[in-house]
Amino acid sequence: MGKIDILEMHARMVKGLFAPFSHTDERYLALALCGEAGELANFIKKRWRGDKVDVDEIRDEIADVRVYLELLAACFGIEGDKLDERVQNKLQRVVERRKIKLAE
Repeated sequence: MGKIDILEMHARMVKGLFAPFSHTDERYLALALCGEAGELANFIKKRWRGDKVDVDEIRDEIADVRVYLELLAACFGIEGDKLDERVQNKLQRVVERRKIKLAE
């Protein structure tokens, strides 16, 4: 299967299920992202205290976080490669600010 456009897939998936704005409203998406991150954190907490947690459930929550992050990024015009570039730029600024020496 080829690369799937996350934004297009989500728009098709939620059509008719949620309010039309739900995949473009930054407020909704920010709250949804926090909810998914909370579910991920809960699974990690359970593993930390020794409970048995299916790793596939954790992977699914990581995927959910990624979907909402990508949708939120699209609200601000930095989806896909633009987001990757923004992350690289941000990390470079952190390296420079903290005077971190990167191996060559």
